[in-house]
Amino acid sequence: MLKQIDEFYMHIMIMLLVIYLVNFAYFGEVTITFTVIALAIILEVIKHRVHIKQLTYAQLSIIGVVLLAGIASIIYLFVLFRIFLDPFSLSSTLEHVLLLAFVLICFYALIRFIKNLFGRVIENK
Repeated sequence: MLKQIDEFYMHIMIMLLVIYLVNFAYFGEVTITFTVIALAIILEVIKHRVHIKQLTYAQLSIIGVVLLAGIASIIYLFVLFRIFLDPFSLSSTLEHVLLLAFVLICFYALIRFIKNLFGRVIENK
């Protein structure tokens, strides 16, 4: 089963992205959003299972703390950005696009940081 997940990884991620975008555009269900995000995280853990097994518990805990702190900071920045946008009286659609772009940029930066940290840990081992 894990071999099949490795083979179809890209297709599964594209399918999860499409489900997320359709949900965001038409339904707006929070349950579907969290389910898709959880499945994407589980898929990433499965993909990197060989590398994760090489890490010690201390290294795993450091990566976990950095990930949790990064997500908390993204939420904090999202709230601040939303407060910053209120005085400009932008249209609802434009505000949603700006907020989505901001969150995507923040998640991209967090993912790059985690990949660099993860790569350094694997190289030093």
